[in-house]
Amino acid sequence: MTNTKLTEDQLIELKEQFVDFKVNEMTNEELVSYVRSMMMLEVDPDPQILKDEIDGYDDNLYDILVSNVLDEDGAYDILQEYIHELHAHDWINDV
Repeated sequence: MTNTKLTEDQLIELKEQFVDFKVNEMTNEELVSYVRSMMMLEVDPDPQILKDEIDGYDDNLYDILVSNVLDEDGAYDILQEYIHELHAHDWINDV
């Protein structure tokens, strides 16, 4: 059966099932690591493109992250406050 001829659709289904199998076997830490690695490859390091992508995610986030990267006074606290505010109403969607 190792040399079974499969149609293109069958190969796609085989690939999907294999990927599903692998994902189901991964721990949360492995999933997070994998997704982070893929996202790091996708995000363009060009300064203007990166700024535009961050701004497209959230208009305020770029300035908050730059301040944190530059280790400015109070930047960490501002970032933590931003994260808290971002998730403050998450429970509303759980209803």
